[in-house]
Amino acid sequence: MKTVKSRILFCIVLFLIFSCGPKSEKNNQSSENSDVSESGISENAALSKDRVSAICLWPKVGLRDKPGRKDAKYLTTIYFGESVEYLNEKEKTEDDKEYLKIRLSDGSEGWVYEHLFALGGELAIIDKKTELYKRPDIMTFEGKKLEPMDMIVIFENEENEGWHEVTSMKRDDNGWIQGDIDAIKDDIDVKLGILYWRAMEEPTEEKFKLLENILANPNFKKSKLIEHVNKALYENEDGGEAFYIEELDSFENLSSNKLGIKADMANVRSEPNSKGNILFQLVKGDICHIIEQGGSLEKVGNQTDRWYKINFKGKEGWVFGYYTTKKRN
Repeated sequence: MKTVKSRILFCIVLFLIFSCGPKSEKNNQSSENSDVSESGISENAALSKDRVSAICLWPKVGLRDKPGRKDAKYLTTIYFGESVEYLNEKEKTEDDKEYLKIRLSDGSEGWVYEHLFALGGELAIIDKKTELYKRPDIMTFEGKKLEPMDMIVIFENEENEGWHEVTSMKRDDNGWIQGDIDAIKDDIDVKLGILYWRAMEEPTEEKFKLLENILANPNFKKSKLIEHVNKALYENEDGGEAFYIEELDSFENLSSNKLGIKADMANVRSEPNSKGNILFQLVKGDICHIIEQGGSLEKVGNQTDRWYKINFKGKEGWVFGYYTTKKRN
C-alpha cells in the first residue's frame, strides 16, 4: 500500500513539472515576439521605414505650436540644411497656406510652413556646372545652370528614367537634371556646405566670423570644398582683398584668432623654424587667420618668440611671432 501511494505521489510531481515547463516557454516566446507583427516585421522597424524626412530650405524657420502665425506660439528656430521628421499631418490655414507637423531631433514637435521644406530627398552639393531643365524633357532647357557649391535636394523619381528632380536653397532653382549628377554627397562635405551657406546668408561681419570657424574646424581640413571657403573669406568678387583687410591702419580690434604683420616684410615658411622653405612673403598691414600656434619658444637671430601657422588668402605657412601683433612684450 505504501508503495502504491509513493508511485502516485511521484506521478503527480512529474505531471506538475512537465505541465509548467511548456507554459513557461510559451510565455517567454510570447514576450520575445511581442514587438513583431503578423507579417513578421517588428512594429518599430515598420515605423522607422515609413518615416519621411523634411529638409529645411530656408536660412531660418520658426517652429510654432499650431499651424499658421495667428495666435501661434514660437517654439524654436530651425536652420538651413536641418533634417526633421514629417509626422504625416498637414493643415491649411485661412490664407490657404499649407503647414506640416514635424518632430525635431530632440523630440520637440510643432508646425512649419510647407513651402520652406523639401519632403524626402537627399542633400548634395553641385561639383560642376550643370544644366537645369524646367521639365524632364530636353526641349525645356532655358539656359539656366547650377554652379559649383550650389546646394540642392535630389528627389527619387522612378517614373522619369534618366532624369533627376531637384530643388535648391530657398527654392530659387527648381527643375530637372539629365543623366548622372556631378554632385558631392559625402557627409563631411555636405555638413561643410550647410555651414558655408548659413554663413553666406549673414551680415558681413558675422559671415566672416562663421567662415573662419569653418576653416578652424579640424574635421574640414581635408575637404575638397575648403578652397571655396578660403575664396569667400579672402577674396571679393573682383579677386581683391578680403573684407577685414579694411583694418590695415589699425590692429586694435583684431580677434584672438587673427594676427597682423607689423614688420615691413615677413617670410612665411613651410616649417615652424628658420630653416623651413620660404613659401611666400607678407607685408606690413596684412592680416592673417591663425590656424595653429607653435608649442615652444624659438630663437631667431637675437629674438625669441613663437611660430604661428597662418592662412592668408587661401595660402598657408608659418610666420615668426616677433614680426606680428602676437609679438611677446
